[in-house]
Amino acid sequence: MGKHKTSMLQDVEAGRDPEIDALVGAVIELGRLTGTPTPHIDAAHALVKLLGRTMQEERIYIRAQPFG
Repeated sequence: MGKHKTSMLQDVEAGRDPEIDALVGAVIELGRLTGTPTPHIDAAHALVKLLGRTMQEERIYIRAQPFG
């Protein structure tokens, strides 16, 4: 893929709330509808929501750095 940034990373770098609900929220909802536990997805969802809320409240901007 080369140097590609996901839409959620682009949101975070721009100081916007990550679009986690549309992407991951659907998986959580399907899990609940089918009685399938999704503990790891639930945790990731909660952490990204916390990141977004913290960024908004604290006016924090994040830039991703390549691993090297």
